[in-house]
Amino acid sequence: MENPATGILGLFELNPAGTVLYSRINAPHSSLDLPTDLVGLNFFDEIEAYANVVELRRRFLNFAKGTDAVENFTFTYSSEQETIKARVMLTQINQRKINRTEKLIILDIRKIN
Repeated sequence: MENPATGILGLFELNPAGTVLYSRINAPHSSLDLPTDLVGLNFFDEIEAYANVVELRRRFLNFAKGTDAVENFTFTYSSEQETIKARVMLTQINQRKINRTEKLIILDIRKIN
């Protein structure tokens, strides 16, 4: 990434481990040096590389283990260069597949102006 401190804003469908199943990155970040297809990459290990990604991952994993259907919170991307506030919305859904149910988590990250 050209500026990993900025963080990625957009809509992501992840499995409970954080692997990207679908993504739609907001236009202002389209210039970042990311693969054109993020599917199969781990959001926390291979996409987001800002200073406090561990905190976002902790909140995501706690949500994924829980039973709440929705959670939202303000998250501050922090680095030596800048601080950006974002609204993070998490939604859990259970997708039925043949002979099994798969949990999916929608992660929506938007900049707060």
